[in-house]
Amino acid sequence: MARPIPPVDTAWRRFQAERGRGAGPFAALLRRLETQAPLYNLDRATPTLAAEIAVLAPEADRAALTLLVMTAFLDAAQGSTRTPLDPAWLTARFQALLGPDGPDPAPLVTQALAQLDGPAAPVLGHDPDGHTPLIMDDGALYLQRLLVAERRLAEGLAARLRQPVPVPDAVHLEDVTARPPHKGEVAIRLSAEQRQAVLAAASGTITLVSGGPGTGKTSVVVSILRTLVRAGVAPDEVALAAPTGKAAWRMLASVRAALDTVKEPGAADRRLRAELPPARTLHRLLGYSPQRDLWRHHAKNPLSAQVVIVDEASMIDVFLMDRLVRALAPTARLVLLGDADQLPSVAAGAVFRDALSAAGPAQVKLTHSYRMRKEDAGGATVLRVAQKMNAGEVGLFGPELAVHRPELATLTGQGVEHAELPRERRRGFLDRWYRDRARGDGHLRPLLVERVWTADVDGRLREPELAQVFGWFEQARVLCLTQAFELGARRVNARLHDRAAREAGAPPERPFLAGEPVMVLHNDYDRGLFNGDQGVVLRVEDGEGTRPMAVFPDPEPGVWRAFALGALAGRLSLAYAMTVHKAQGSEFDAVAVLLPDRDLPLLTRELLYTAVTRARRSVWLLGDRALLNQGVRRAAVRHAGLAARLRPPAPEDSQ
Repeated sequence: MARPIPPVDTAWRRFQAERGRGAGPFAALLRRLETQAPLYNLDRATPTLAAEIAVLAPEADRAALTLLVMTAFLDAAQGSTRTPLDPAWLTARFQALLGPDGPDPAPLVTQALAQLDGPAAPVLGHDPDGHTPLIMDDGALYLQRLLVAERRLAEGLAARLRQPVPVPDAVHLEDVTARPPHKGEVAIRLSAEQRQAVLAAASGTITLVSGGPGTGKTSVVVSILRTLVRAGVAPDEVALAAPTGKAAWRMLASVRAALDTVKEPGAADRRLRAELPPARTLHRLLGYSPQRDLWRHHAKNPLSAQVVIVDEASMIDVFLMDRLVRALAPTARLVLLGDADQLPSVAAGAVFRDALSAAGPAQVKLTHSYRMRKEDAGGATVLRVAQKMNAGEVGLFGPELAVHRPELATLTGQGVEHAELPRERRRGFLDRWYRDRARGDGHLRPLLVERVWTADVDGRLREPELAQVFGWFEQARVLCLTQAFELGARRVNARLHDRAAREAGAPPERPFLAGEPVMVLHNDYDRGLFNGDQGVVLRVEDGEGTRPMAVFPDPEPGVWRAFALGALAGRLSLAYAMTVHKAQGSEFDAVAVLLPDRDLPLLTRELLYTAVTRARRSVWLLGDRALLNQGVRRAAVRHAGLAARLRPPAPEDSQ
């Protein structure tokens, strides 16, 4: 007879087991919090940690203090570095954590605020250099580790921003602009604002370049590199980086492609192309070892690079940016490029946005979009709709804007289109997407599911037709708000996988089939695969027989790498659909954005703007129109102190 499985050791069970507390109100509170936590993407163990902190305070204050700690965790999970001690904010947070049928939060808020200067001293400290779990600073409540990272980052950035910016020498840039890259037969000329960005980056200690989709940030990076080499900076003294492997790969591919189209390259251009530095993830650049949880580069062992150029900087959280700034040599230059209107990092902080607000002459904003071309009407429409979303305007439908289609069958794949997606139409949408976007045409399908590709002894493939396979999957993607729920990425991937299994006559329990797109979930430093890298499962002969393997692009042009699926167990997921957060750093010709069945706190204009701007030409917005408008109206709220810490103190009034 099997032993009964013991109950999970949760906070409420622990307190329930204590004498005299079996049915007490504190145990009931913890049980309620553990029910509510998953609704806000908090782990069910979070209330346990909050309770462990709260037991340091007097027993009468534990319930209010537990809710205060939970609020700090919730704010951090949703991207804030601190919690404002505003009664209205705390009341709303307490209410969310207690649930709609929970007790009145107002007395608990009053009790929590009363503890800030009172009996909870072992938990709530006022010394910014202290080590209490929570610290009061600048009128807000911080988790101690977030306060340390934010203060240290502010000091590092401020030291760079305070340095005088020398007058840039434009001679080297003039030679660059005289030898422009080309798109077809059209020369790609720098605008005045792009020139300003290049000159600032080539001379200043820190430069922040912000711009929306299509504003030419890649042209700026290429011109910075060409200018630096002409100024005597060796290519191996420059580091290229991005927060994700996909963004780094796109950065390098774009730079390489632009250099290849310079029709009259100078000696510096030829050297740069021959010695082009690799683009790496920030974790790889800083030498992070997950086994030891150590970083090779830091203040005492700085990077050797004299210039560090980072793309997709809006995705960098306060902890990683702090690591990067501390790892720079004192004389090194830092160039950050990104879109401040995109979703900020998944983790805490909106570092790029906040730093821009205080960067003064060190920041350059790119405003002209090169997607607004007459021959690219779809791209222009995507941009206009994105701009309206970013401004919080719900009037997305109208002439030359988003078009409402009454039926899925009427979607054309041009510009921005909206259709309702009731439950009875979802199978039809997924069938259409699978047929038109996932499996390819008659020529491509045999390459996906029948062709046997040959890898060398190092697992590398060099067959040119692979470019067609990867080009196909870079054309379109389904984007979801979350992994969970009916219209989350996990279930959408499962349904499309079931369709592929039926077609292949394979059991759906087999996790990956030939021809399916996949994505890396966790960094794998040994294999050079990184969170967000996207590949395809193909049939590969590698000397050990023919078997399905996960194939990914290699940094070397024209080369791909194959990995046994078993070796990547737990690190791969299907990628027919992906969350908007995971899609950052990627671009597709077309995206389908699946709105959720119900309103969720993460449905914000920043998320919708980021989703729409993943597309170059076509967006399908699928779901309830009222929910879409609700999301456009809602701005993501992140509370942080970085911008205030970076601003110079106001001069004292003279007496």
